Amino acid sequence: MKHIAQSSELYQIKTTELQALPVEENDARNLKTDEIVVMLSETGADKLISGAEKVKNSTEEFLPARLAYASYPAYQSFLINLIKPIKRKFYKVFPKAYTTTLACILSNNVMRGERNESNAYQWTNKKWQISREEAQKRYHDLYESIQKHGYDKKSPMLIMLNRKFGVKDQILQGHHRIGICKSLNVKEVSVSFWAVPKSFEFMKLFIKRKKS
Repeated sequence: MKHIAQSSELYQIKTTELQALPVEENDARNLKTDEIVVMLSETGADKLISGAEKVKNSTEEFLPARLAYASYPAYQSFLINLIKPIKRKFYKVFPKAYTTTLACILSNNVMRGERNESNAYQWTNKKWQISREEAQKRYHDLYESIQKHGYDKKSPMLIMLNRKFGVKDQILQGHHRIGICKSLNVKEVSVSFWAVPKSFEFMKLFIKRKKS
């Protein structure tokens, strides 16, 4: 039987983009949900597997959607997620990008920390370390580009589905852009998704809740 994993969060996706997806609700199998669910494909041939009627009849600009993808049984996924080098071999990459709102990303608590001018491009990994001067230049160049031209939707932020303990979505790339977009009051951004195998739900007990 095909195992379908789902994102830990709902994402506000542009309705017109959802309406453009092919519908294949029979692929939902045992999802047992009335949510809008998009099945992600590594070829970019994503499809709508649940909530097609809601999408078709909606006049809203954005609709909340769950992201789904082919995965493994929870016990296999749990073992895969235990060792980082092994987990990386099972990354799934979905090329299609979607328009969402910055407010959605912020409210979903998928960030691993905020990036701003004072801590831009300061990494703990020595391979990625650059001088403070170069870091500030990169940050200022990015800030000025977004301020002048707006957010470039051809460069989507990257969210890893179920990255944390195999059960919680997290940003993989885009922290600096998020911080800049927040300061410039940018409303819409684009996102694409990667995923790791979905682990046991009880792993959520080990995730610290962020204070609101």
